[in-house]
Amino acid sequence: MARTKQTLRTPTPKALSPLPPSTQPILRQGSSAVAYHIPDSPTSSTNPTLITTIALPRYSKWTSELHFHISHTEYLHLVRGSIYVYLDGATKFFSAKAGGEVSMQDGRLKSKGLVIEVPRYARHEWMRADASRGRLPSCVRRVLPEDVEDEVVVEEWTDPSDLGKPLFFWNLNAIITAPEDAALSIPARGLKMLLGNWWVPFQLFVVFWDLDNWPVFSSMRGTGGSTIEYVMTFLVLFTAKALGWLVGVRAVEKKRTPDAIWQAYKKHGVSGST
Repeated sequence: MARTKQTLRTPTPKALSPLPPSTQPILRQGSSAVAYHIPDSPTSSTNPTLITTIALPRYSKWTSELHFHISHTEYLHLVRGSIYVYLDGATKFFSAKAGGEVSMQDGRLKSKGLVIEVPRYARHEWMRADASRGRLPSCVRRVLPEDVEDEVVVEEWTDPSDLGKPLFFWNLNAIITAPEDAALSIPARGLKMLLGNWWVPFQLFVVFWDLDNWPVFSSMRGTGGSTIEYVMTFLVLFTAKALGWLVGVRAVEKKRTPDAIWQAYKKHGVSGST
């Protein structure tokens, strides 16, 4: 019996060229391939806004996951390609080629503008438009934007523009990509054995608590359970933070952070300035 030849759809992340100013790239492979371009120095008179640039290659299933922020307003600027955005109950497609939000029913431009404002406490998630299958009811007719196959490039920044976003991405990626045999204190080693596969998520929860990234563990908005969502997130992250304090797991560590960012953080905290 002849075998059907399957086309391998492996996403290949690549750093942007040239690199965005004052950034260093981190590339992650796999089905959720992504290239992060993260600021490596604090704000200055010539660089007042710290912008992280995220590039998603074709076929990447990467998602920001559903989350919210308490102390920052976030901005997403679509530079290239097309994305799916969920923002506090609304689902939208944005296309760089079209210049703004496009209709999910016929692909026509609905409104101009490629900067998306995410208010504090707004539950949101974004990904490539072609990775959004399953995010919409099967009965909803979906027309993908014309540039759906293009590499996606999105710039992210916050107001206030502090060290929070760079610290978040540097430490998150270092935790995810850390080798299994990374050196740990005796208490942390014991907790790792106890938690098993939850060791990495536990460390991420510590980062989330300190750096204003609050995941939604179970979406209950449709049943009037938004308060339960917030309480559940708070309790899980608070527990992780307390355990982290006991065994010496910190959200920000020197070995995971570029020196200029680390020095500003040690001197002024997340604000990065006086």
